[in-house]
Amino acid sequence: MLCPLLFPKHFDRGCKPRPALLYRDETIMGYFDKAHNTYLENIFELGLLQASALFIAIFLVALICLRGVWMRRKNWIYPAIGFSASLLVGAHALVDFSLQIPAVAFTYALMMGAAVGQSLPTRQST
Repeated sequence: MLCPLLFPKHFDRGCKPRPALLYRDETIMGYFDKAHNTYLENIFELGLLQASALFIAIFLVALICLRGVWMRRKNWIYPAIGFSASLLVGAHALVDFSLQIPAVAFTYALMMGAAVGQSLPTRQST
């Protein structure tokens, strides 16, 4: 039963009804098409290994921003905004699926791009 979660062979991103039927029994009443938890939905649709890689990648980008807050002497506010946005989006993903809304995902990606760009050390000309 755990194998489809680890290695999904026929699960496509966004195909909630088909794979959900594998785990449904008589005790579940009604029809549910939204998980309202981005982490659980990603684990269910992508598989545990692939979802873990996605979560680790986003976590590392947030850590780059946090490092930029402590390492930069000026313009540290941009990495701080990026790290704060990651905390906000990550906490909100526990109870909703807002990153599946294109405007939210694009805005977050734009903010993180600027924040990571400012987090990296600048080259000193000699």
